[in-house]
Amino acid sequence: MIEYWTMVIAGVVAVAAITSCAYLYAKSRELRLVQNRQKLKVYNDFLCAVTRLTVAGGDAYALSQAKRNLAFVLNRVNLVAGPEVLGHVNELLDFLNETREGDYDVLKEKNILNAIVQAARRELDPESARALEEAQFRYRFYNPPRT
Repeated sequence: MIEYWTMVIAGVVAVAAITSCAYLYAKSRELRLVQNRQKLKVYNDFLCAVTRLTVAGGDAYALSQAKRNLAFVLNRVNLVAGPEVLGHVNELLDFLNETREGDYDVLKEKNILNAIVQAARRELDPESARALEEAQFRYRFYNPPRT
């Protein structure tokens, strides 16, 4: 009789443990999905801010608005981005701060932006990022001629 109750109690404990583990796994996955959704929004806003900065060209008002927008977006990037993305963002900022009007190197900017997108994709979806990296895929960005 004691063996019967021991088996019943062991079964109940096993079911409770399995249910608890499944619940914790589902919650951690849900949290990761919410974090990735927030990161995706911030990364999208960052790339839009860089595009606005590029498109502003010689328009002083548009350029000041684009710089202000980039500053606001950078605050959010600093809060959610991983170390690799932050490293490439710092590289982009150094490039933008050090570049003079006549020395603007579009290829270097595109290489830095490609590195940022690849790092962001690795954070959000490592499997698809790996496939694109193996294919040596290059992302395209809009760069109007500077006047």
